[in-house]
Amino acid sequence: MGIWWQDLIERPADLGSATIFEARLLVALRIAVFAHKTGADPAAHVAARLGSVALSNQLSLVLEAMGQVWPEPFSVSRPCCARMSPDESMFVGMVRSAMRGNRAAFDRQTREMIAEDARTLIYNLMWQIGGMASTHAETDHRSGPIEG
Repeated sequence: MGIWWQDLIERPADLGSATIFEARLLVALRIAVFAHKTGADPAAHVAARLGSVALSNQLSLVLEAMGQVWPEPFSVSRPCCARMSPDESMFVGMVRSAMRGNRAAFDRQTREMIAEDARTLIYNLMWQIGGMASTHAETDHRSGPIEG
């Protein structure tokens, strides 16, 4: 059992309190949601934002899984907005917990709204994003700064 305030740390309120990768992931999520609403294919834009087709595909799997089990419509801010919606803040907290391998924190954040089997699926998909991000960051470090 963790300390109650750790869950608050896991859920930032604006993009400035997120890591660079988390902020890119969140903006990519926003682009994907808005493109989906207009009937456009967001894949190229999301891949450009994340710098990786594989990360874009993995995010697509996460969003598909979340879309199936999220109890209400997922609220997103405009891509240029610095403030996170409550759902976006929860998304970043979930990603942060999964990337750290902290299943207990992930479950504390999602237990009341997502069933166990769905939590396991989403946790594993987000954990894989963490591994892909680490590999991608190492590649980016060797080849120079990330553009965009």
